[in-house]
Amino acid sequence: MRYYRLQQFTLKEFDMRSQKKPINNKYQHKLIVLISTLNYVNSQFKKYNQNKILYYFNNNLSNNGQKKATLKTLQSYLYKLEKEFHVTSNYYRHLGENCGTEIHYKLRFSKKVCHYKINRHFKDKKEDRFQQRANSYHQQTCTNNGSLKKKGSVEKWECINNNSNNKKKKKELEKKERENAQLEKYIKKCEFKDDKYLSILNLKTTKEIKIEKLIELKKEENRIERKRNKNKKLVERQKELEKALAEKKEELEKEGYNEKQLETEIQKAYEKYKYKPHFIVESGKYGDLRQIVKRIKKTVEREKKGRKEDHKQIRNNIFSILLDQLKNKVEVKVLAPMLRNYLSNQVDLKYSQVFDNHYYYEILEMVKDKEHLKIGEYEKIVD
Repeated sequence: MRYYRLQQFTLKEFDMRSQKKPINNKYQHKLIVLISTLNYVNSQFKKYNQNKILYYFNNNLSNNGQKKATLKTLQSYLYKLEKEFHVTSNYYRHLGENCGTEIHYKLRFSKKVCHYKINRHFKDKKEDRFQQRANSYHQQTCTNNGSLKKKGSVEKWECINNNSNNKKKKKELEKKERENAQLEKYIKKCEFKDDKYLSILNLKTTKEIKIEKLIELKKEENRIERKRNKNKKLVERQKELEKALAEKKEELEKEGYNEKQLETEIQKAYEKYKYKPHFIVESGKYGDLRQIVKRIKKTVEREKKGRKEDHKQIRNNIFSILLDQLKNKVEVKVLAPMLRNYLSNQVDLKYSQVFDNHYYYEILEMVKDKEHLKIGEYEKIVD
């Protein structure tokens, strides 16, 4: 019965305040919306969880043009409705590991009374703050007997202004320290390579402009770093290009192509590809190296090397013939180096002089004259 009378009284007060101004406190408004949400959820569902409450709560906030809340914020509001405003009874029971928690939030009063109590709480706090400000003012401006304080008093009007100025300076200092901390955090994240950023920090400008200049500095630093890495990679690739062209030049020299002409053509190829060496280095992917070799084989002479190879082949053949003819006359270990030296000194080797034994008798004479053989061997030759 006592509860019923309280409810009647509070509802009457609530009706008297029905023509009140809109609520400007967002926190206060969200608590009012949450009470309405709990009232609706309790009327529609026998069992629910916090996510379901959050769903309807955010829908109501969106309909009122307010920002949606998170689950953590909702949990904080639910706790304060019970502990601070005393308008709900919150039931929790943990069901065990991996089984969750069952919950239920009961309004201790009707929805309108809960709204009234919340609004009254905020109104009382607002009036208390006003009373504190008024009392503080009166203490600073009036004496104990009620008269105004004299001009020479320590707590004169100028002191009030000084207090206001000091608070303003303190706020500005706190703001500056906060911005400096944000800038230091951003600089640490950027990982600058040098200390050029210090000149930006010393600028007398806003935090936003400093951040813009730090971003520009980091972009320029990254551009220089990319260019340096690109140049370093290009130098390495150019070395690979030189090596690839040198190997190909050596192969072509062995095939008999003119060395000087090859040098000229290879140098032309290097100059053409030194800023795009990948076309030569990655020969399996690109066909430029094959085209260069094909052009060189068409333009560079090969005859001189061919004659050298012919002369070498003739010398080897004559060496084999003479070695076979003389191996019974002279020991091979003596004969072989002698033949090699003799044939190397011949300008024009001919097979005809092999068949008429010209080389045969000349070598025998050399053996006798230079006495390369022992006495027994010499007698074997002249027999």
